[in-house]
Amino acid sequence: MNRTVFFLLLLSLVACARMPDYYIHPTYDFSQIQRVAVLPLENLTSDPLAGEKVRKVVVSEFLAAGVVDVVEPGQVNYVLAQQGIDSVSSLSAEDFKQLGASLGVPALIVGSVETYERINVGGVFFPEVTITLRAIDTRSGTIIWSASRTGGGVGLAGRLFGLGSATMSETVQKTVREAVATLFR
Repeated sequence: MNRTVFFLLLLSLVACARMPDYYIHPTYDFSQIQRVAVLPLENLTSDPLAGEKVRKVVVSEFLAAGVVDVVEPGQVNYVLAQQGIDSVSSLSAEDFKQLGASLGVPALIVGSVETYERINVGGVFFPEVTITLRAIDTRSGTIIWSASRTGGGVGLAGRLFGLGSATMSETVQKTVREAVATLFR
């Protein structure tokens, strides 16, 4: 095999290698996290309720994992309002520290909903969801975990035969579950 063919083969293998789509802080002691608070998710979609819909599923999936307790979202919203915080996306490390102290949690879950739509292919609708979640340590204000996931979309059966897939709710739940599971690996 000549060098050019070998180089192209090696390059294609590297390109096909799956890069991790999550991050876990290598030295953080996650055993100290017994309770978290899920802040409102940034909504980057055209559905005005997508952020809150996905946030509810995030809370449920953290509870279903059975590893941590979760502060009631209404309590989180109350503390945010008390502190005059309208947008979570512009919080500083100091803001995260203050929120953590007010909510009594060592970690805050923040994130965004990038895609929340139904794709129409030949009259058949396919749900697609893309989320990014992060855990912020409230003592330091640093990111200790991050995961991005996309779920749903048009599969091969949908492209070829116009067969539908899961509902939007099922797609959101599966996508969030996969993202949250990366934290407990």
